[in-house]
Amino acid sequence: MPFELTTPDAVLFARVFGVFTARDLNRLATEAEIAEATHAVSLDRITDLTAVERFEVGFREIYDFAIRRSLQRFSRVVKSAIVVQESVQFGMGRVYQALNENPQIRVRILRSVTEAKEWFADLKDAPNE
Repeated sequence: MPFELTTPDAVLFARVFGVFTARDLNRLATEAEIAEATHAVSLDRITDLTAVERFEVGFREIYDFAIRRSLQRFSRVVKSAIVVQESVQFGMGRVYQALNENPQIRVRILRSVTEAKEWFADLKDAPNE
């Protein structure tokens, strides 16, 4: 399984690595939904793509994932940081960002986990509850 899903500091943190396939994306979505269901208040999330060596995920799979996420309802508006370093990683994040239609998910593409945590802490950019 080329991802790890944890919840440190009340953040849903997904670290993706190696070769990441459509099947892995679907499993990650399922595990994230299970993890989210265990928290009374919806968590901000970080998806770290910096260790992905190759994506075997295309537009269709990202579209399906975005639709799946658009159907979910959260206890509050959440911030979703996608951490990237390379252009392919940025492209994958940008496709999801463009396809996101869930008004409860704010997506931002960043260069580090530190930047993501700073964004989460920025009260002037706090999502409306």
